[in-house]
Amino acid sequence: MHDVAIIGAGELGGELAHALARRDAARAIRLIDEAGRVAEGKALDILEGAPIEGFTAELSGSTDVTTAAGATIIVIADRARAGALEVEEGLLLLERLTRLSPRAILVCAGDSDRELIERGVRELRIPRARLLGSAPEAFAAAARALVALEVRASPRDVSLSVL
Repeated sequence: MHDVAIIGAGELGGELAHALARRDAARAIRLIDEAGRVAEGKALDILEGAPIEGFTAELSGSTDVTTAAGATIIVIADRARAGALEVEEGLLLLERLTRLSPRAILVCAGDSDRELIERGVRELRIPRARLLGSAPEAFAAAARALVALEVRASPRDVSLSVL
C-alpha cells in the first residue's frame, strides 16, 4: 500500500482523495492546500464516510506542503480557492517536491499541465518515468477509442503511440 499526497483541495483534489479512499487504494492520503483549513475539512468529510463506505485509508489535511515528504505518489491537483497552478509556480512546486520526496512519482492531474510536465522533464531533469500527467493519458485513451470505433474493434485491441 502506498502513501499518497494530493497538493490542492479543489474539486479535482477532493474527488481524487475520496476515490482513492473508497477503493482503499492507499494506506494514507494527505490532502494539502494552502487555503486555510479547506484540506482538513475535506479530509474529515471523507473520513466520516468510512464506516458506511467500508474503507480503512487514513486521511489527513494540511496547509503545509512539507507534509508531502515521504509520500510514494504526489498528485498536483487544483487548489481550493486559486484553481490550477501557473506553469512557473508549478515548476517551483515540482522542484520543492523533488527535494522533499526524491523517489516519489509525481502526477500532474490538471487538464492543462502539458507544459508543466515538459518543462519539469527538460529544465528540472525529473525522469519521465517519475513525472506523469493525466491529460495526455486521457487524450491517448480517446484516440484509441476513436480508432477502435472506426475499425469496429474494442479499444483494448488498439495500441497507439500518441506524440
